[in-house]
Amino acid sequence: MERPVVGLIGDGSFQYAVQSIYTAAQHNLPIVYVVMRNHEYSILKSFAVLEETPGVPGLDLPGIGIASLARGFGCRAVEAETTDDLEREFTAALSAGTTTVIVVPTQPQKAML
Repeated sequence: MERPVVGLIGDGSFQYAVQSIYTAAQHNLPIVYVVMRNHEYSILKSFAVLEETPGVPGLDLPGIGIASLARGFGCRAVEAETTDDLEREFTAALSAGTTTVIVVPTQPQKAML
């Protein structure tokens, strides 16, 4: 029995795990990565507040081309601007037979620790 493999990750965490998409693409694994793009390291901002060090520089991530990075690592990559886009692209990714990265815009929000 085959089951789809889906990874859900934020754009900040994606920066820590970008080598995983390269490995998946090199092995032609049909993994679907959904990257929630809120333009920040949300969890690190929450840790900074918890540690009473708010305002840590470098935690905002404007202008990173997640889909371009994914393509550069050999993945199929798309951006889904609406829920209809997401549904269509997710369905296509499940049958693509290759590693796919779907970038979904989200609103920044404080991470719950």
